[in-house]
Amino acid sequence: MRTDVQTPSNLGWAGRHIVPAFGAILLVGTFAACGATSGVAGPGTTSASVSTVRADVPADARTRQIAQVEVERQCAVGTKSFAKEADIDADLAKRLEAAGLSHQEWKSWHDSLVVSPALVDQLAAVSKTGCPKA
Repeated sequence: MRTDVQTPSNLGWAGRHIVPAFGAILLVGTFAACGATSGVAGPGTTSASVSTVRADVPADARTRQIAQVEVERQCAVGTKSFAKEADIDADLAKRLEAAGLSHQEWKSWHDSLVVSPALVDQLAAVSKTGCPKA
């Protein structure tokens, strides 16, 4: 068995917590992006479901708040049992509402993670402490 291979388990705390979190974000981003290949609403879509991805999104107090909601959501998805995928969406909606954020703000932030290093750095800083102990 090879022992020189770097896996999340032998990368320490960061490998056990941050690597899976970013993997989950990428996975969610992949599914969330299905069918949303442009910034133009097509047939059957509404302008509310169209995201505008910007590479120059600055990391500020508002994006930190969104990052905090996302980290808490990822922790919940990893620790709670949701009967249906719709329950995960409802959980996100509740978290956003409680934080005074809209789904569109979250979606734009989420889509911008792909192209904004400042947002990725901010998300990494917010998620540095990991999930709360159950």
